[in-house]
Amino acid sequence: PRPAVATAGTAPGTAAPTVAAADSAAKRAEPATPAAAAGSDNVRYILQAGAFGASGDAEATKAKLAMMGLAARVESAQINGNTVYRVRMGPYGSASELAEAKAKLNGSGLQAMAIKAQ
Repeated sequence: PRPAVATAGTAPGTAAPTVAAADSAAKRAEPATPAAAAGSDNVRYILQAGAFGASGDAEATKAKLAMMGLAARVESAQINGNTVYRVRMGPYGSASELAEAKAKLNGSGLQAMAIKAQ
């Protein structure tokens, strides 16, 4: 579950983009399958295990991953004027490494999203 942070100051009845919506829209533009990683030798992928409006929530997820033996980091980004804290792992150079890490996450109840590294 990724909490959404609504944009402040929007009038009732207007569609206010949320941090989670903007974040997931940006992620949908990226290939998100290990099969996509196998197509290019140079492509490297990272896994995003969550995006949060509070750094404490991101740090708690990072700690949960550490307890599972997975190294993660918290990166902050500005989306629609709000700060979002992303929990990320990687980069992974092969589709098998990516699939293995994603399977560990999915087995723990955390949903991971593969993102092409910039």
